[in-house]
This record gives sequence, structure tokens and C-alpha cells, in this order.
Amino acid sequence: MSTIPRRRRQLVLSTVLASVTVAMGLSAVTGPPAGATSPAAPPAAEVDAPIPSVDWHPCRWDDRLRCARVPVPLDYDDPDGSTIKLRLLKDPANRPAQRIGTLFVNPGGPGGSAADFASYVGAYLGPSVRQRFDIVGIDPRGVGGSAQVRCRAPGQPPPYPRQAFPYTEKQIKVWLRFDRYYRQLCAVGANPILDHMSTADTARDMDLIRQALGEEQLSYYGISYGTYLGATYAAMFPDRIRAMIVDGVLDPVAWSTGRGDAAKTLPFSTRLRSGVGAWESLTSAFAECDRVGKQRCPLAGQAASKWLRIVHRLKRGPVKIEGYRLTYPNWVGDALGALYDRSIYRPLMRYIKATYREMFGARGSRAGNDVAAARERLKRAVERSPLPGPYGFRFGTEYPSFHGVSCADSLNPRDPRAWIPAGKLADRHGPWFGRLWTWVSSPCAKWPGSKADAYRGPWAVDTSAPVLVVGNSHDPATPITGARVLNTKLEGSRLLIMDGWGHGALGTSDCVTSKMARYLVDGALPPAGTVCQQDKQLFPKRS
Repeated sequence: MSTIPRRRRQLVLSTVLASVTVAMGLSAVTGPPAGATSPAAPPAAEVDAPIPSVDWHPCRWDDRLRCARVPVPLDYDDPDGSTIKLRLLKDPANRPAQRIGTLFVNPGGPGGSAADFASYVGAYLGPSVRQRFDIVGIDPRGVGGSAQVRCRAPGQPPPYPRQAFPYTEKQIKVWLRFDRYYRQLCAVGANPILDHMSTADTARDMDLIRQALGEEQLSYYGISYGTYLGATYAAMFPDRIRAMIVDGVLDPVAWSTGRGDAAKTLPFSTRLRSGVGAWESLTSAFAECDRVGKQRCPLAGQAASKWLRIVHRLKRGPVKIEGYRLTYPNWVGDALGALYDRSIYRPLMRYIKATYREMFGARGSRAGNDVAAARERLKRAVERSPLPGPYGFRFGTEYPSFHGVSCADSLNPRDPRAWIPAGKLADRHGPWFGRLWTWVSSPCAKWPGSKADAYRGPWAVDTSAPVLVVGNSHDPATPITGARVLNTKLEGSRLLIMDGWGHGALGTSDCVTSKMARYLVDGALPPAGTVCQQDKQLFPKRS
């Protein structure tokens, strides 16, 4: 990616929405309480705000790419007031004479850089898309180069939680204490963008930039959290869609309000059932490992039982291996990081095998060295992956992009201790990973950022063009139930299933790529019931 920061594995966590307004320009309509229904105000045709000019210039690290910084309103309730600048990047169409228009893209997060994503995603969308579209990424407000949110205040922070999630009473106490500090830091030391970071405002930004680029309608590809941005735009501007692909789909109802009174006791990151997705992804991979045998999968032979034995030991306390202190939460976190990319499942199985041998094998072997080497190989594989994935579940308190968006958008319990029973419940439905996904959102209890501009439904709309909804059958972050829910909400949308492992279908199936490209270029949907396979088997034969 030239000198652009490395292809970050954009966090695929997802959840966002909360209180809220369907506000375009100066008008605002407060959404109904969770579980309630009320007549929806007709959506505005487009954002009503001063249309900015976009002055593209060559990006300094690659003069083929074009960069820009564009002013938009800080608050769309005051469109002529203060402004912020958004960072844009454009990968121009390879065949300008055949150019269809602009394809907006978003990699997820929330907190991922869409501008960076635009610089390389064309390679995964297929040659016809690169030839016919300018691919444009807008860093969402509060993220990356777009008025990055900051929380700064004097004082000494409490101990930082160094595990992927809290498991013991002591860990929970440390975690909650740090959350209090985190929220206070943002309550007294945040820049103004913290109160204007909802996904709805990012959708408004995208619509304003659409107008600035002279596009009559929007063409869009979003993965992971980018699907929630897509669903929000579709609900707010249903008549402005030319083509939209959402890949690795979040359930927008679970993300925003939950169903019934769920938001009173369950955080959004529990409601998404991502823990169930991760559990299904791992256990189905174990079954496939046993099926293909040891020549193709190093852990074959009661793979799930070996994992369970390690888990049961680590739940009793940490284990030291070659100077490394292995804990249960970080063991689960390492596994989740690997599950996002199909190509990393084999290194994950090697790591589990080496750890099992060290814990339960014959003493005096070199197993400890094997564990260190296997863990290092796994870490490198995760870092090299260009596909969306988690880049850490405890985010820096100074730049809280993830929580700035997700906590503003989603309805959550007010009591910070509600995350304790919610995590236990999530673990019953999605063993090992339920707690991890639940505690991701713990700062959202009493989050100081404003929820006033968020959108929380209704999600059932009839769009000007049918939306292509792509779901993965073994997705560790966005289980396919999210795609099925959104497919039922968007009138005329089409569900395309990719039967495989990893998060989303981007770049993993020629079948999916060809169908997405034909839809974007020609508007042709795949036949109903289409199921594509991944190009490579989970544990391919050795050449």
C-alpha cells in the first residue's frame, strides 16, 4: 500500500445507535423508544447544507491516487455554522472513458480509515469495477484524518486492563475502574466532535460528498460496520441509491435499540450475537480439521477436545510458557483474531497443538519453544492479512473513535455492572467468545458523548434500487443472521451467501466477486438462493 499506513485489520465489531433524530439540515424527528412503533416521518431527499467543493490533488505517497480535505458542518442542525474537514482519497477509474461514476467504500470498525481502504480495495472488487468506477473513501468524522476525536485531561490513569476481557472478580474490578476513568477523561477533555459522531452524521456526510462530486445517486460497498453505515444511509435516503453492497452484515435492530426491552439489560455488543458467530466459526473449523486429517490440519484428532482441555486449565489461572504468561482471556482473544481470515486457520491449529503439547505432553520436550514459535507465526499472519479483522478490543483512551461512534449510536444499560451478567449470558450462547464481545462495549454505560443526532429506525424501507446483501456462513464477527434480518427489512434486496470461513466475503471467492462486479456495473442481481463457495478449502492439500 505504498507508504500509506499498513493495511490495518479494521475492527469488525459492530454496534451502533441510540437515542436520536432523523435530522437532515435543520429538521429533526426523535425516534420511538426501544420496542415502540410510530409513523415514520418521510425521509429527506438529500442533505440540505452548503455543498462544498472537492479539490483533488495527487497523494504525496502515490501520485496516481488523489487526496482531498473537504469541509462539512460539525452539526447538521446548524448547517451554516462551524465546520470540520473530512479526509478523502480517490483511486481513479482505470478507463476514464468508460467511467460509470463514484463507488464509495467503508471498511468497518467503527474507527477504520475508509480513505486507506479505498487505496487498495479495488484489487479485491475485480477488474471491471476498477475500470469503471472512481473508488472513494471518506474517513468517518472523528476517525483518522477527519477531525480525529481526542480525550485529554490531567491526572494519573488507573492500571490499564491488559487482557482481552475481564474474567475474574479482580479483573472485572480493574476493568470497571478504568472505564470510569475513560468516561471521565472524555467528559472533561474531549474536543467538540465527540458530540457529533453518530453513524447518521457520517451518512449525512456521505450524502453531501455525493452531491459535491456530482453524483445523482450513491453507489456503495461496505463491510462489517460499513454495513451499518449502508443500512443507515438506505433508511435515511432510500431514493438516492444506485447500487449498494453490504458484506458481513450487522443486524441494525440489534446494533441500535435491540428488540423489546433488551437494551435495559443487554449491551449492543451482546445483542449482535457475535459471540455465537465466533463459537460457530471455531467449532465448525475443528470439525473440518478432524474430517480432513493430520496431513492437512495439524490438530486433527479430537481437535475440539484439545481446545476444551486447554480452556479448562487456563480458567483455573495463567500458565507460564517460555517466559510468556498465557491467560484465558488472551488465549480466546488470540483465537478470535485468527478467525477473521480463512488463511490463518492452519497457523491457529498449529498454535493450539503446540500449546496442548506443552501443557499436557511429555516433560523435557521442546514444546515450550514450539509454542513461542507458533504464537509468533500466528501473530505475523494476523498482521499481514489485508482483510478486515479486529485490531484490538481495548482502544486508546486518547483517541476513542470506536466508542465515540458506537456508544453514541446504541442504546445500552445505564449500570456499568450490567455487563457482568450480560457477559455470562453471552458465554452460555457463544462459549468463550460471548464475554469478549460483551465487554467491548463496557464504556458505553453513561457515555458522555451526545446521542442527539443518531438514527435508530425504522429500518424497513423500499430503496430506489435493490440492495445486494452478502452473508458468510461461518463468520466470527457478523453471523449470517444479520444478513438475513437486513434482507427482510430492505424491500427487493437479494441475499447472496458465501459458504466459507472468515469475516465477510471480500476477496475470498471469485464467484462472489464476479456477482458483486456485475451488480455494480450492470445492476444485475444474482438469482435468488445463490450460494458461492470460497476459492480455497479451509485446510488445503499440501503441494
